Amino acid sequence: MPRTSFARMLVKFCQQRAPTVLLPRDADLFQNWLLDLLAARVPPPLTERDYDWHAIAHACDVDHADLTRAGPVLAPGLDALRRELARRGHVTVKRAAARRAPPSSERGTPHRGADQPEAIPRRRGPRAKPIIEFPESDGRPWTDPPSFADALDLHMRRHGDTAKHLARVLEASATQVDATALNLWRRGVKVPRASRSLAALELIERRYRLPPGYFRSKLPNGDRCTSAGTIAGISRAERRRLAWHLPHDFDRRPLREREEILEWVKRVVITGTTDYRRFQAAAMKQRYSIRFPGLLDQSSQPRGLYRFCREEDGSLPDPDLASAALDAPPQLAEEMADLVQFKTATLTAFGYQRSGVWGEETASQKVEHLGLMFGALAASPSGAVHGFGVPLENLSFGLLVFPIVWDWYIQWRERRRGFYTAWEVDMLRIAAALTRAETGWLRQNPQLAERIRPIPNLITERDVAAARADWDAACEQMHRHGLARAREVQRVARIHRDPFEPIMVVLEADSPVAEYRKITEEILRLMPDEKRYPRAAAEAVRAFLMLRLGLHLGVRQKNLRQLLVCPRGRLPTSERRLAEMKRGELRWSERDQGWEVLIPSVAFKNANSSFFGSKPFRLILPDLGGLYHYLEAYIDRHRRVLLKHAADPGTLFVKTVKLTSKDSAYCQNTFYEAWRLAIQRYGIHNPYTGRGAIKGLLPHGPHNVRDVLATHILKKTGSYEQASYAIQDTPEMVAKHYGRFLPQDKAALAAQILNKVWEAA
Repeated sequence: MPRTSFARMLVKFCQQRAPTVLLPRDADLFQNWLLDLLAARVPPPLTERDYDWHAIAHACDVDHADLTRAGPVLAPGLDALRRELARRGHVTVKRAAARRAPPSSERGTPHRGADQPEAIPRRRGPRAKPIIEFPESDGRPWTDPPSFADALDLHMRRHGDTAKHLARVLEASATQVDATALNLWRRGVKVPRASRSLAALELIERRYRLPPGYFRSKLPNGDRCTSAGTIAGISRAERRRLAWHLPHDFDRRPLREREEILEWVKRVVITGTTDYRRFQAAAMKQRYSIRFPGLLDQSSQPRGLYRFCREEDGSLPDPDLASAALDAPPQLAEEMADLVQFKTATLTAFGYQRSGVWGEETASQKVEHLGLMFGALAASPSGAVHGFGVPLENLSFGLLVFPIVWDWYIQWRERRRGFYTAWEVDMLRIAAALTRAETGWLRQNPQLAERIRPIPNLITERDVAAARADWDAACEQMHRHGLARAREVQRVARIHRDPFEPIMVVLEADSPVAEYRKITEEILRLMPDEKRYPRAAAEAVRAFLMLRLGLHLGVRQKNLRQLLVCPRGRLPTSERRLAEMKRGELRWSERDQGWEVLIPSVAFKNANSSFFGSKPFRLILPDLGGLYHYLEAYIDRHRRVLLKHAADPGTLFVKTVKLTSKDSAYCQNTFYEAWRLAIQRYGIHNPYTGRGAIKGLLPHGPHNVRDVLATHILKKTGSYEQASYAIQDTPEMVAKHYGRFLPQDKAALAAQILNKVWEAA
C-alpha cells in the first residue's frame, strides 16, 4: 500500500473516530502526531501491557486523563500504524503483540518482591554520555558558515556532540534520526528533506540555542513544503503545485489555520482574485463551442484552457474558448476552410478581392470566435448554456447575412455576462467586413444562400427567399446594420478584464521598474544549489532571465519567446535570414563587447510603425545585476539540463523536457504559463511562508511588463513619446493601451519643476 494511501487512511480514522472521544483541538493534535510517527517510521510507545498513554499525551500535548479514557477508541488506529510499519520492516509484529500478553506472574514466572530489585546486566565499555537538554558551548568565537553541512558540523563540535550522541538525544525527544543520517548531513552528502528530518533540525536549533529556522535557511532548495502529501481530497498534481506555497510546518498547525492557508493559496496564488477570474472559472464549466478538426491544427478532442489561442498579453480573451464540445458538420467545416484559405493565402483566387490578410495567430483566433457563435446557436435552450437549439446540419455561414441572427447572439452574450464588452464590438465588425462590397467573403459567395434553411422563431421562409433572390442586397443590409450596431454597443461597452489589475501595486509604486525588479532578486535569493538540484537551478535561472530580458527589451511575448540564441564564439545568423524567419537573435557582439539582441522589424506585430522605419531593433544588454553571469551560465550549462536529449529548437528559452514532452520549444500558451508560474513562486508575497517579493501582486503574464516599463517612464518624464521608445510603439498606443498615468502623477511631476523656483529662492 502506498505511503500516501495509508496516510489518508489515518486522517480518515482520526476525523471519524477521534472527535467522538476527544475535543476537536485534541483530536487534531493526535492526528498530527500519528502522521509524524508515520513519516518518521517510529512505532507508538508501549508499556508492558498497553500503549504508553502518558508518553503519548506528553508528545501530543493532550491531557493524560482524557487520552486514557479515549484509549479503547484510538487503539485500533495505533494497531494499524504498527502493522503498517511492520510491513515496511521498521518494527516487528512480535513486539507489537507484547502489549496483549498477560503479565509474567500469570505465565508462571516467579514474581520478585518489592525488596528484591531486578538485576540489570551492565554492558561492557564506557558509560554512555548523559543527555543534557542545553549543553554548554566551548566559548570560542565562531563565524557563521554559508552552507548547511558546515554549519551543522561547526555547532556539533562547539557543543561536544557526536552523531551517535545527538541521535540518542533526538530519540529521547520522540524524533528518530539515526547517526548515519546525521553524519551524511554533516559531510554534505545528503540534506534533510522529510518532515521528520526538518522537525529534528528544529530540536537541534533549540538545543544549541540558535534562532528558529537557522538551519533551514541554509538548506538548498528548501522552499517546498514536505507535508503537502498528507492533504486529503486533492489530486497529486494539485499537491505538487501547493507544495511551493505552504509553510514547512503546515501539518503541525491547527486545522482551522491549515484550511485558512489552503483557501488563501488557492484564491490568491493559484487562480487570482479578480472578478474576471471568477467569471472565467464559472463559464469554463459549460462547454458549447464548435470545433473544426484538421483546420489550423485544431484537435478533435476536447482541449484544456492552456492550449487555446490567447490575446497578445497571454490571457484568454474569453473563457468560453476553453469550452469546445462538438465537431463541426462537414458542410460548415468546408465553409470555414474556404474562409481561412481566402484570408491567409499569399494570393487570392482568380475573381476574388480582399482587404487585409490574416496571420496564423489571427486566423486561429477568428476560427475560435466564430466557433463560439455557431456553438451558441446550436446549444440546447433548456441546458445550462441556454442556446437557440439550431440543428447542427442547418448551421451555415449563410446565416450570418441576417441581422436578427447577430442581434440574438450579442444579446445572448450580454445576458450571459451581464453587460456588453469590446468582444461584441469586434464580432460585429467581423460581420461588417464579411459583407463589405467588393472585398467581403460572404458577399463574393452567393452560393451560400442555397444552404440556408428556415429556423423557427428566427429566420422565416420569406427571409430565406429574399436572400436567395438578391444576395447583394441582403449583404448590404447586414453591412450597414453591423456598423451601426457596433457603434451602439461600443457606447455602452464595459471593461471586464482590467489588464492593470494584477500589477496595480507595481504601477502605483514611485518606481515601477524597481518594484518589479524585486522579483528577480527574490529568484536569486531562493536559487537552488546547482550541484545538488541541477534541473531546479536551471528552471530558476530561466525564470530570472525571462523577467530580466522582458524588463530590458520591452518586446511582446512572441518576440521574446521566439528569440534565437547564438553561443559565444559562433557565427551569428544574418539579418536577412532572421527577416525570412521573422525572429530575433541573441548573440555576442565583438565590437561592443556585450550581448546584443537583434530583431528585424518584420518580426514585430507593428512592423509598419513609424518607430522602426524599416530598420531592425538592436540593443546591447547591460552587464548589471549579474545578468551576464547568469546568461552565460544558462547558455553553457542550464539550457542543456532542460533539453536533456530532446532536439534543440534553437531558441533561447526552452521548456523542461519530460517523459511526456513532444517538443522543447515554447508555444504562446506554455510561455505564458511559465511566466505566470515564476510570478506565483517568486513574485506574490506569501504571509505564511515569508517568500515572495511584492505584497498585493496577482498572477499575470509577460505582456504586463510592457505596462510596467511605459508607466515607469511616464512617471519619471511625463513623455508619452519616450515611453513609446521603451516598448517599440507609438505615443498614441501608449496613451490608449499601456501607460497608467494618473492625474496625481501628472500633478506631482509638474510640481517638481515648479518647486525648483521656490528652492532657488
